[in-house]
Amino acid sequence: MTAAEEFREASNWFAQWKRDNPLSFWVAVLLPWVFAAFTIGVPATLVSAFPFYDAKQALTLPAKVGAKTFKVTCKLPSGAYIFGYDLYVENTEKNKIEYFGRVCRDVVKGGWALSVN
Repeated sequence: MTAAEEFREASNWFAQWKRDNPLSFWVAVLLPWVFAAFTIGVPATLVSAFPFYDAKQALTLPAKVGAKTFKVTCKLPSGAYIFGYDLYVENTEKNKIEYFGRVCRDVVKGGWALSVN
């Protein structure tokens, strides 16, 4: 079969599948896009909207404290929040990175919530 015949056959199969079961067609087309939006788009938007630098300035964290990972659902002893960062501190004496705590964005009150270990 030539490439044009294969393309025509695939196009006919796709059109028939679309006519036979429209629900499965739209699920197969839209579900990967929804998955990509939630796994890539939402975290990227939250990291852009609430950068770690804002939390560091607002809470006046020590200079050696940095964010290693982010959490879309952030839980603290004071409650659950929509977004946050896990904080780590660099220990130069032991040449190690140690867990420091967690900072979460409080969207309702408009500030940052901090929990230090």
